[in-house]
Amino acid sequence: MKKKFIFAIGAVTAGVVVLFLAYRSIFDGRTVTVSRVERGNLVMVVYATGNVTADSSATLRSELGGIVTYIGAREGMYVKRGEIILRTDDNDDLLKVEQASAGVQSAKVDLQTKMQDLQRTEALFESKSVTQKSLDDARSEVDLAKLTLQQNQIALDIAKQRLAKTEITAPFSGVIISATAKLGDYLLPNEVCFQMIAPSSILVAADVDEQDFSRVSKGQKCVVAFDAYGSEKFDGYVYRIVPKTDEATKTSKVFVRLTNPPANLNVGMTATVNIITSELRNVILVPRSAVMRLQDCDIVYAVENGRAKIVRVKLGSTDGKYSEILNGELSPGVEIISQPDASFHDGMRVGTGQ
Repeated sequence: MKKKFIFAIGAVTAGVVVLFLAYRSIFDGRTVTVSRVERGNLVMVVYATGNVTADSSATLRSELGGIVTYIGAREGMYVKRGEIILRTDDNDDLLKVEQASAGVQSAKVDLQTKMQDLQRTEALFESKSVTQKSLDDARSEVDLAKLTLQQNQIALDIAKQRLAKTEITAPFSGVIISATAKLGDYLLPNEVCFQMIAPSSILVAADVDEQDFSRVSKGQKCVVAFDAYGSEKFDGYVYRIVPKTDEATKTSKVFVRLTNPPANLNVGMTATVNIITSELRNVILVPRSAVMRLQDCDIVYAVENGRAKIVRVKLGSTDGKYSEILNGELSPGVEIISQPDASFHDGMRVGTGQ
């Protein structure tokens, strides 16, 4: 009697399990998130980080040094090319220029006198009133006077050059971004006094990973963002490429010029750059997360009549988020499972969720 009771319980349990599995196979299923196959444009980009720099920049030094007697520019000021922005004490050098200039004038007068003497001596020699030696001596005096004038002119040029070195002038029109010298300071020879840039030459220097470098070429369009400007984006293009890879960072330098740079863009600002390497238009696209690898094939799971259906796909280009589908077995609007995993199989029942 007891054995019959146990057998009956086992039979009932087995029947419940069978009914439960049958119910699950018919009615129950996985709730999944779906996406729709789309037709659109696929833009491939190379991502890089960098900072703002300037092509025309200069570090200005006081070549001779000395006491600062004049300051003509401060940080943030715009200066024109050739404008004097600093001068050191030039009294000694002015005196040397005056002395050298006086020497040149004296040498010119002496040369003129010697040439007049030579002309008179030549006339007397023609009339046989003086000897050949007198003529030769007169000619030697002229040659010596010419040499003296030349030497004095060289001395004047050197004095003027030295006087010019007591001044710092702007090598181009631009903005002073650093000014360290102050009125009355004593400067050492070649001491740095200013740094300046030309705002029109501002660029973004970006570091591109070596694995992406082969995809970058001059003239490619770029989209640039700056931490200082939030979500605002700016257009640009690859202006210059440096054919050298840093051994430590494994990156190469690319310079980007902005087509419409924002106001108050400062050297040193952080930037992120998306370099557009190619763009495909009007292609079939699916989310990259929807693609799985199954038995050496790429697949997606389409959703048809509440069930998952395997669709083999041939992939084209990808931007990392979306992939191009080349084989045409998926049409726009078809629902596919957004994030399938290894537990999915063909024909399994699924329910769609948000």
